Amino acid sequence: MLFSKKGWFIFNGISFLLIILSFIGLSAYLKYQSTRLLYAVCPNINEEGRNLLVMAEQEKPNARQVNASNFEFDVTLTKMWLEDERNDIYGTQYDITFTNNSSKDIQNWRMHLSAPLNSVLDSYWSGSFTFVGDVLTVVPLDYNSTIRAEDNITFGFVMMTHIDSFHFSECTIEFYRETKLWQHPLFWLLLSYAVVLLIWDLVIILLSARLRKYRQQQIRDQHIINESLQTFARIIDAKDEYTKGHSLRVSLYSREIARRMGMSEDDIQNIYYIALLHDIGKIGITDNILNKPGALTEEERAVIKQHVTIGGEILKDFFSIPNIVDGALYHHERFDGNGYASGLKGMDIPLVARIICVSDSFDAMSSARCYRKAMDMDYIKKELKENAGKQFDPEIVKYMLEMIQDGSAPVSE
Repeated sequence: MLFSKKGWFIFNGISFLLIILSFIGLSAYLKYQSTRLLYAVCPNINEEGRNLLVMAEQEKPNARQVNASNFEFDVTLTKMWLEDERNDIYGTQYDITFTNNSSKDIQNWRMHLSAPLNSVLDSYWSGSFTFVGDVLTVVPLDYNSTIRAEDNITFGFVMMTHIDSFHFSECTIEFYRETKLWQHPLFWLLLSYAVVLLIWDLVIILLSARLRKYRQQQIRDQHIINESLQTFARIIDAKDEYTKGHSLRVSLYSREIARRMGMSEDDIQNIYYIALLHDIGKIGITDNILNKPGALTEEERAVIKQHVTIGGEILKDFFSIPNIVDGALYHHERFDGNGYASGLKGMDIPLVARIICVSDSFDAMSSARCYRKAMDMDYIKKELKENAGKQFDPEIVKYMLEMIQDGSAPVSE
């Protein structure tokens, strides 16, 4: 995993907090934007002057001009007649369609149209109209105060002027625009990130559950292996009533030495297993030799020594635990090369066998035998020191001495 469990919770907490704060910030920003006045010069009209635009900029300095390309403004002269021939007064009916082609609604709009001076507003519909100077202002009614996206509104009026066929020269529309939270691209970006994070969390949870189940199974398997190998070790030790618990104690010493040497957890566990079965070859030695109370003859010693080769033969096809054969086959090799059965010397002896050699000898000296009592600890330390570099690897002897010093050895089963 990329993070530890604690790190993952911190990362998740910070991520979701930032997402929530971003949503709140975006919502506040859009709410502020919805209160900001916008204006645009209406398209499709000949812009001969900038009076209305200048007026909007001067009267509302916080207003922001937007591009009017998404708007359509269509003015139709529906009727036109001479109202007063003597005074040259013309009446004209204007029907106006305003289309919002943008993707957002326009709210509380207000439209300003430039008109000839001295014109008179005669009538109007679908809006509230006021005429001041040369500016005609249109304010929506309740039902058309919002122009939906991709929609339009229509309104109209009749105006009396001294000019026939008058065309509007300028138009400005003011409005407010509310952007819904889901209409902003950042909303979908944040939502996508949140969904990805949730999916990732779900995957991590599922993987963690499977991993936890696997580890539980692994622990159960570990217990089965431990119990099985310890049972085998007891069977081996049962051959000799004076060596009861020997294999288990040797495995404990070997594991502790491996730990102090800084080995990996897997290597430490493997050495423990290997040491449990280091004397498995004794199964092939007859009881009358193993349990003989007196001194052994040379022929009997030769038979006893065969237990290493017998053990190697028994374990040669045991591949589940790496180097398990080395423990059985080489734990009686000596560092000076005078051991058995292969006469290996120094670093040519496998490390696991060198560790078991020290552990095995310490347990043999610290345990009672049929022909002697357990040796004094001072004597054992003296033997270990004197045989460092001879029978034992001197580096491993140092760890064994440390264990004696701090009380880690000897142990009871």
